[in-house]
Amino acid sequence: MFKIINLKRLKKDLNNYNKINIKIFKEIINNNHKKIIIIFGPCSLSNIKDFLFYIKKIKKMNFNLNFIIRVYYEKPRSNIGWKGFVYDPYLDNSYCIIDGIYMIRKLLIDLIKKKLFLATECLNFYFLNFFIDCISWVCIGARTMNSQLHREFCSNIKNIIGIKNDVSSDLKLLNDFKISLINKHCFLSFNNFKIIFSKGNKNYQFVLRGGNKPNYNFTNIKNINSSIVVDCSHSNSFKIPINQIFVFENVYNQFKYYKNKINGLMFETYEKFGCQSIINKFKFVSVTDSCLNFSLLNLILNKINAN
Repeated sequence: MFKIINLKRLKKDLNNYNKINIKIFKEIINNNHKKIIIIFGPCSLSNIKDFLFYIKKIKKMNFNLNFIIRVYYEKPRSNIGWKGFVYDPYLDNSYCIIDGIYMIRKLLIDLIKKKLFLATECLNFYFLNFFIDCISWVCIGARTMNSQLHREFCSNIKNIIGIKNDVSSDLKLLNDFKISLINKHCFLSFNNFKIIFSKGNKNYQFVLRGGNKPNYNFTNIKNINSSIVVDCSHSNSFKIPINQIFVFENVYNQFKYYKNKINGLMFETYEKFGCQSIINKFKFVSVTDSCLNFSLLNLILNKINAN
């Protein structure tokens, strides 16, 4: 028999859950508590069954940490390639977008029922409208951080916004996004022909992901007066997954021993180490950027939890 879902009750539960958990993270960010938020998960979602196996192992961890799980259903591309689960959930160029939206929505609700906090990247804000009530932390990527449309959209939502530096690693551009984000805007709605008057969103973090060179060094960080998440992957690790550990060691020592605005760490991790081509079918291996394996993530979280 089909289970009847009370949609009004579900909507109320999602709203209440997000209010509570977003409040926890906002207090860390805005009051600069000496606490750290850890954001981790695979580079991109590609197989829901494998991902849920990974989540099951995460749930068995006994850590008293503030962490958020990456559920990245879109994949930014400099030119062409697989654009993510929401576009092509069967990884066969069939582009069953309706299936992708349905499956992701169901996955996010299931994860919230497991008391998990979720993060994603906002590339196409039309997609985000389907999922935003399940998401705590929204990242604006290095290729979209200069987009006026993304700035307008994010100024009208209550989620925490992670602003990545652009691919050139010019940190001055982060302030441009911040100024736009926290101020009011008037714009046309992205899902109907309604005029929106946004109030601005003051809940944000700068995400340092490197660019032409790594940018997690103390010289850069000491001059930033906004909450900082250091992305231990991408250009900071030269896209070599094992280097995420070296970035972590450096940044975590800065967090512990220096007065700065570091409030978060981000890792690309999955069950198994490395990556594979999208045409391969190895279980628990990323089909996009290379990831740390679960064992190494466990070592990192153990070290943070012990301090």
